Amino acid sequence: MHLAVVVGKIISTDKYPAYNERKLLLVQTIGLDRKPMGNVTMAIDYVDAGEGDIVLVGAAPGLASTVFGIPHAPIRELIMGVVDRVDLEGHPALFGNSIPVE
Repeated sequence: MHLAVVVGKIISTDKYPAYNERKLLLVQTIGLDRKPMGNVTMAIDYVDAGEGDIVLVGAAPGLASTVFGIPHAPIRELIMGVVDRVDLEGHPALFGNSIPVE
């Protein structure tokens, strides 16, 4: 699992059947300093996240297939939660959705 920020959405009228009725979002992995890391990827939304939200993304093999009950689904990343706050012992809250992500 990793933290990411939702940077966009994908709209498609013709898509693989496993994606039907599912929201496709573009996410950018971020570090605890809110700086982008790596490439922007597509994730299936499970929690009604939106652009600018900081989210928890799971990418375990077979995770999306298990959650959605779709065998052999070509789904690699799944948005599993919207992050309200991140706390580390001995530090104040690092960030939350009320703070704009740059």
